Amino acid sequence: MRVRAPRSLLGQFIALHVGIALVAAITLLWSASALLHQTADHFQRNLLRRQAALSASFGQAGAPQPVVLSNGMAVSVIGRNRRVLNSYGPPRPQILAAAPLDETSHFFRKGAIQAFCLPASVGWIVVSQDDADPEVVTDDVVRNFLSRFALISLPIALLVPVIGALLARRLTHRMRMVSLAAAQIGPQSLDARLPRGLLPLEAEPLAEAANAALDRLAAAIRVQTAFAADVAHELRTPLAAIRLRADAIADAEARSALMAAVDRAGRVIAQLLALAELERPLESSGTTVDLHRLAEQVVADRAPAILASGRSIALDRDSGPAQVYGYSEALTLALENLLDNATRHTPPGTAIHVRSGSSHIIVSDDGPPLPQDDLARLTERLWRGAGSPVEGSGIGLSIVDRVAHAHGGRLNVRRGDAGRGLVFEIKVRRPKLGVTGD
Repeated sequence: MRVRAPRSLLGQFIALHVGIALVAAITLLWSASALLHQTADHFQRNLLRRQAALSASFGQAGAPQPVVLSNGMAVSVIGRNRRVLNSYGPPRPQILAAAPLDETSHFFRKGAIQAFCLPASVGWIVVSQDDADPEVVTDDVVRNFLSRFALISLPIALLVPVIGALLARRLTHRMRMVSLAAAQIGPQSLDARLPRGLLPLEAEPLAEAANAALDRLAAAIRVQTAFAADVAHELRTPLAAIRLRADAIADAEARSALMAAVDRAGRVIAQLLALAELERPLESSGTTVDLHRLAEQVVADRAPAILASGRSIALDRDSGPAQVYGYSEALTLALENLLDNATRHTPPGTAIHVRSGSSHIIVSDDGPPLPQDDLARLTERLWRGAGSPVEGSGIGLSIVDRVAHAHGGRLNVRRGDAGRGLVFEIKVRRPKLGVTGD
């Protein structure tokens, strides 16, 4: 089964350091064990060599018994006839049988017993040492050292992933701070940039490239916004001239159709100007807006036309103040678009209801139900329902949604009571403390 690496940078960093720590601990223990065993073996061989030389000197001096340098050691003297002349210590016939009796000294091992064979004048001297003998301390020293070394090295090895995790946590904390700064960048904060000096040196070019891209994007948005505003302003004059000429047309039907087209174009121009205004930072160009008063003015302006179309309209308000910080013209245009939308897409006899609150404006109607698929696409720009006979630019609700987002809120769309009609709610942000209108 394939093991997947964690997607988190912190998880990868910890996994890497845990692996390194385990490999380092195992390598250190194995290296220390090999080095200690090699040292112990070297010490043991020197001891055997010295014992053999000492025994050879005693034999030449005719001493009755050599001095034994270590417990658990055996010394045997083999004559030229390959018979044992003398033997001191534990009898080890298997060692004597395996001893290479020639003109060269040899180290050899039989199980846990290590031996040394030295040619001498009387024949050969064979010295052996049982490593498993309780009185032999060399291996005990090695084992005790390794156990103590493991107790010391393992905690030190565990410090590696802990330190790595702390460093990775600090790094990811800085990255989260940069991410939070990036999340604050939007149409209302085009001048904000990623902070410098928080990311590691290797990641600083990424922040610089992102800031450069934001500079180019901000410049393009400003050019686009200025272009839309300029075009809208330039179109107002010829539209006014067309309206004057339309009033002089004698044919009432042609005059009415032309005036309707001019009005529709005028609404599109007003919406373009409102969108251009929304691109400016809210904190620098907004004012305090009373939603109760704004709703009263818009309903009063739109009520005659709505009533003349055979529909009814009512206004209600929540108790308490309803002051928000934003663009008065844009919020007015958003409410007008919602009322125009309700008027165009509902049959005569429909009741339209407007309600203003502390941070919201709600427009609802009791018209025919809308398919669920169409409900989710209402705020898409230039979208119209299949087979819709209603004329329009197709950007009204998308502008309402944009106005809501520009005010730190959102546009909620849902079906009305009993599944009939639609309910549009513009949620906006409450004013900041200390902010007053112009």
